[in-house]
Amino acid sequence: MRYLFFVQSEGRGHLSQALAVATDLRRDGHEICGVVTNHLPSRPLPDYFIKEINTPIYYINSPYFLISKDQKGIIFWRSLIFNLSRWQVYWKSFRTIKHLTKNLKPDLIVNFYESLFGCYRLLFRPSIKSFAIGHQFFITHPDFIRPPKRQHSFLLLKLYNWLVAYGSEAKIALSFSDSPDQPQKKLFVCPPLIRQDILEKKAEPENFILSYILNPGYAEIISDWAQKNPETKIEAFWDKLEAAPKENPLENLCFHKINSSLFIDRLSKCRAYISTGGFESICEAAYLQKPILMIPTKNHYEQWCNAYDANRCGLAEFSADFDFDKLLKLTKTQTSEPGQCFKNWHDKNQKKIFTILENPWNQK
Repeated sequence: MRYLFFVQSEGRGHLSQALAVATDLRRDGHEICGVVTNHLPSRPLPDYFIKEINTPIYYINSPYFLISKDQKGIIFWRSLIFNLSRWQVYWKSFRTIKHLTKNLKPDLIVNFYESLFGCYRLLFRPSIKSFAIGHQFFITHPDFIRPPKRQHSFLLLKLYNWLVAYGSEAKIALSFSDSPDQPQKKLFVCPPLIRQDILEKKAEPENFILSYILNPGYAEIISDWAQKNPETKIEAFWDKLEAAPKENPLENLCFHKINSSLFIDRLSKCRAYISTGGFESICEAAYLQKPILMIPTKNHYEQWCNAYDANRCGLAEFSADFDFDKLLKLTKTQTSEPGQCFKNWHDKNQKKIFTILENPWNQK
């Protein structure tokens, strides 16, 4: 079969998911005929993705979040108004999508949480089959425990999920836990898409903490703590545009530019992991059974959902700030049982998603 991917590149986790799916589909003899992704001037596609996906990449203009001045969070309502004002730009992207689907002739589209493809389905009703993939779809599962209050944020995320998955044959909810499918909702629960390099890695802890920050504004907080605690070594990965491959502001602190193979190596060897509240790297750290502290990006409700869900499964604690003291305490109290349960759930069911994607006409 020929697959066309739509990938939302604002969060690096969706890129990792696409790489994992592409690897397994190709192993089974299928073809990835292209990747369609959003063009973000402030956050270009990382080199590792361009190299590893090994298929033509097509860019469209798609909605994205505006980042606050302090580079620590998103500006939600301004982002909403900004994106609604760009409807003419998105209309051009619809023409690009129509052209690509006509010329590439895919048998199936796999949508890694790219909203503009859902809009395209809503407006133009194409006949081609598609599946929508994302941990975000788990929020409607009975096992999900949502963050307190913020009812309007939950409803907006639920509406956004509906838009992303509009017209799809099914929604594939990547999950921290082994929860039952909800066929009446066209919701199938699958383990996270963990990269093969992680599955083959053996955890060999060394005496340093690993950090990943989605927005570079958190670097100052990390630097301040490292300066006050010179006995603790920290290695951090960031997405800063002009950054060198490696920067050493302090003797016990270094910042790495995002690099897939280097990140996997450091994750396998770190003592503990502290990160903004994405999904994919948390799953990778949990698979390697690392103590984890999550710091959801400011005003990013989806990341708070990730944090509460990981906590529900005993895989991570969360905090509003980069609280390294809390993480160090966690290294002394966390047991390996939740991580082992997560690993068992993944290893036993990791082929489930490919059974769905390779047999799209059999889903009910």
